[in-house]
Amino acid sequence: MSRSNILTILSAIIVVVACGAFVIFGMIKLTGVEMSVHGWIALGLGITISLALGGTLSTVLVISRRRGFDEAAYEAGGLAPSDDQV
Repeated sequence: MSRSNILTILSAIIVVVACGAFVIFGMIKLTGVEMSVHGWIALGLGITISLALGGTLSTVLVISRRRGFDEAAYEAGGLAPSDDQV
């Protein structure tokens, strides 16, 4: 295993541990806090709209690439896509 792989894995472990500590700390400090119905509705709408927007943008990206709209951007910028990019 190379040194960069070890550093990447170590960094990922540190980030996961830090996130876990943050969640545990928040759960301990916010034990008496409750969210109202309006808060749950806002949270649900935010998650739903974010997922829908992400899915829509990903779909547009795939359709644009398959229909060749990206080649016009290469030509306008003076760049021609090479054979391995097509």
